[in-house]
Amino acid sequence: MNRKVREIAWLVLFFCIIMAIFSAHFIPTKYPISEGKIATSTIKAPQTITFEDAKKTAERKKQAEDAVGDVYVLDQFVLPELEEKITQIFQDFNRVITNNNMDSREKINTLIKDYGLSDVAATVFITVESDTMKILRSEAINLLRTNWQTGVTDLEVEEKREKILAQIELLNYNAPYRELIKAVFKQLELYPNYAVSETETLKAKQAASKDERAVLVTIQKGQKIVGEGEVVTTEQIDILRALGYQRTSAPYRSLSGISLFLILCIFLTGLFLKQYRRDLYRKENNLVMMGLLFSLTLLIAKLIVTINISPMPEIDNLVGYLIPISTGSMLLTILLDTRLAVFLTIILSFLVGILTENQLSYAIVAFVGGLVGIFSVSRFSQRMDWARAGLLIALANVICILSLDLLNNSGLKEVAIGVLLGAVNGLFSAVFAYGSLPFLESGFKVTTSVRLLELSNPNQPLLRRLLIEAPGTYHHSVLVGNLAEAAADAIGADALLARVGAYYHDIGKLKRPYFFIENQLGGDNPHEQLTPALNTLIITSHVKDGLELARQYAIPTVIMDLIAQHHGTSLVTYFYHKAQEAGNADTVKENDFRYNAPKPQSKEAAIIMLADSVEAAVRSMPDPTSGKIEGMVRKIIKERLQDGQLDESELTFRDTDMISAAFFRILGGIFHTRIEYPENVLEAMKGGLLPDGDNHQQPAEKGAGSSTDKGIGP
Repeated sequence: MNRKVREIAWLVLFFCIIMAIFSAHFIPTKYPISEGKIATSTIKAPQTITFEDAKKTAERKKQAEDAVGDVYVLDQFVLPELEEKITQIFQDFNRVITNNNMDSREKINTLIKDYGLSDVAATVFITVESDTMKILRSEAINLLRTNWQTGVTDLEVEEKREKILAQIELLNYNAPYRELIKAVFKQLELYPNYAVSETETLKAKQAASKDERAVLVTIQKGQKIVGEGEVVTTEQIDILRALGYQRTSAPYRSLSGISLFLILCIFLTGLFLKQYRRDLYRKENNLVMMGLLFSLTLLIAKLIVTINISPMPEIDNLVGYLIPISTGSMLLTILLDTRLAVFLTIILSFLVGILTENQLSYAIVAFVGGLVGIFSVSRFSQRMDWARAGLLIALANVICILSLDLLNNSGLKEVAIGVLLGAVNGLFSAVFAYGSLPFLESGFKVTTSVRLLELSNPNQPLLRRLLIEAPGTYHHSVLVGNLAEAAADAIGADALLARVGAYYHDIGKLKRPYFFIENQLGGDNPHEQLTPALNTLIITSHVKDGLELARQYAIPTVIMDLIAQHHGTSLVTYFYHKAQEAGNADTVKENDFRYNAPKPQSKEAAIIMLADSVEAAVRSMPDPTSGKIEGMVRKIIKERLQDGQLDESELTFRDTDMISAAFFRILGGIFHTRIEYPENVLEAMKGGLLPDGDNHQQPAEKGAGSSTDKGIGP
């Protein structure tokens, strides 16, 4: 079966798995019954559930609404309008009694006719003073305010008018004055200022309906729902629906929509991989792992959605906040690629929204938590990063849930529980991701940053052997690791991979450690007894020996590639020149003195090659100074470029400049200039006899032990 056919087979398999997950969500369990028919078998509840009786809840809410009476609202504009009308009546009255075109009799007759005053009262008012009229007007307004300021309904208007007329009789005024005030209120058109507000009434009814708790029905596992021979009722059908009898009136239409959406997502994912990560697309193993992680994340989401966390629906519905999308996001980041993880997290968030009955808030929380998880582990360097990632996801979930609940005016209890679930989600997402990572690493033969951290432990068997059997090579590898890590970090390569690869690049020297100068502690040099060709064979064989040891100790392939490529096809210059000196230079073939290995294929492999050469060259310098070190670094990089060793590594000239700067910075700190103290000063430093002015240096020397090397210095 060729690769293309296998890819299609895997694609169909994962598509079917995801569709099965959604089928369990949308397609109802089939029972051979219908409302009003006789059941042919007994049906019992397969699980304990608590669900809302929608019909009874609606009835209870309707009763609560009906119990709310009309809500009256005081109209603040009515009283000023009535006061203005009283003022207008008094002004009209004044115009009559001050009209110079009428004689007294005409004025009296007009007052009697228009205002219903008696002859005596009318006679009094044609000579009344203006101040008296102002007092009477104020009294009339006060009577109106007393009766209208608390609100008068439509049915109370005439009752209030009669009450005001009765109150006028009790005023301490002469009869004509009381008669005028009565006349004013008889002429005044009164209307209510306390009327029914449809808006406020509707709000009150809605509030009463919202305050009513849902009617909950609990069905125990094994409880009989319908008995054989019974007529199926509406209530029994409702219970079966709550158990999954019917989720939607058209489940197959919903599944058709899901399948189209999944096909679109698969197509977009393929485009993404071809555009940005062709290396991942070319490896079948990566595609299978991506499909598995995607499917498992959705399966966990589906299982969590089915959990019943509370008998109260408003609390039970919050279970969507427990869906750990960030687990899948973190695993995709560590095992595959950060950008791919972001892309798939977006798709997973959409699907979570569908699984949670199109609830946007759950999709948003899943997306935010997934993104934070991705960025938390994208620069993984130590195990504590898992704990930090869990806390950051929890914090992001809490903030996101809190903001959404406040936006939706959720109750305090719902907010508190939602925030708690979001925090639990974040913490456990990190735990689940960390726990499942070793199985995925071993199952798919993937080397993650976590595995690299394990390999960097000095107690690893190979590194421990290197320290004991070839200590010079071990310390050389550590220095190369420091150089490689700094250079990789400078150009944006994988610094952790470069460092760990450098630790293992020379493990092949364990087979013949004393043939390498860093492990020769004086005595005879075994190379002096051998021919240059044989010496070259021994030196170059450490690459092959290293690969054999790496396979024996189950070192990941990515590290083995660095071991194989760290010398490329470079020339063993020393023995090549020795061979030329020992015989006929024309008969000495250069290819016989080169490493037979692939050239560096990655930036990390190229960096290790350069760091290995630079460290060995600088260490062999008799008097390394800043200028000499910089010149040596640039010389070696130039030689590797001219020899074509970096042609396949994707390094740019700008990268080589940054690498040389990083090397120089690290080497300058290792081979810095030291002060050589006179012997009498050293003796005084050891005995603590320095003058007071130099006593500040004693703690540093005390910590240095009893070394008497002239190289001691700051």
